[in-house]
Amino acid sequence: MISRKKIKEFNTKGFIVIKKFINKKQISLIYSQLNEIINHILTKNNIKFDKKLNLERKYLLLKKRKPILKSHFYDAIKLIDSSNSAVFSKKIINTIKKLLNRKTIFVTGQRLRLDHKSDPHHLPLHQELNNISNDFCLVWVPLVKVNKKTGSLCVIPKSHIYGHLKYKDSKLAAENHRVGIVKKILRGKEKKKYNNKIVEYLFDKKKLYFPTMQPGDAIIFKTLIFHGSTPYEGKGLRWTLLSTFHPIDKVPYIVNDKTKTFSIPYDVNYNFKI
Repeated sequence: MISRKKIKEFNTKGFIVIKKFINKKQISLIYSQLNEIINHILTKNNIKFDKKLNLERKYLLLKKRKPILKSHFYDAIKLIDSSNSAVFSKKIINTIKKLLNRKTIFVTGQRLRLDHKSDPHHLPLHQELNNISNDFCLVWVPLVKVNKKTGSLCVIPKSHIYGHLKYKDSKLAAENHRVGIVKKILRGKEKKKYNNKIVEYLFDKKKLYFPTMQPGDAIIFKTLIFHGSTPYEGKGLRWTLLSTFHPIDKVPYIVNDKTKTFSIPYDVNYNFKI
């Protein structure tokens, strides 16, 4: 059961870290199913591979030989029962309900994300927009050890208190932002052209917090906390389990018949009340 202290910390800082949020058995099952899927794809396409190869080597082999099927594999893994069972476990659901102080919640975006050295994708600092509510929490659970050195998620503590901030590129999907690049901020090479003084104040390397996390630990953060990531520099692949959880009373789509889409558009002011 989550403590009152953690709930207060979540509301004050805008995020919390919970150790051993999912256990080793759940992680082992996820990896087992990922291996089974990729083995099946390789075998069906007559791609020879050593059965002793680890998941990373098999993934890179598939990427090289059948890049389209690599994408299909990535699309499909969000459907595996092991990761979905973890997300919908009694422990996680009850924890989130306590954090959000709700008896009923919506769950969206449950998926597995992977990052690796040869594909150095990252997400610039951003607020979590274009979802079904304007006041939810996001769970990020690495299945490998992560820290600032290996490359990881980072957050800006208490940045949610400023509400939804509009700045250069904020109406775009995070992967298309040209500002807020975490790696550049850390190196002092970010050009501070944000068109917003508060954002300029927040996007400072001294304000970035990189949690050190073991496999199965979780960071849970609020919608409007600024967060981003750096490319993975560790060994193998950085597998991460993600999901978002929404209070039903913060979802415009179910109460407003003029709302055309479930997801709230980027160009809306997210400081609204329902």
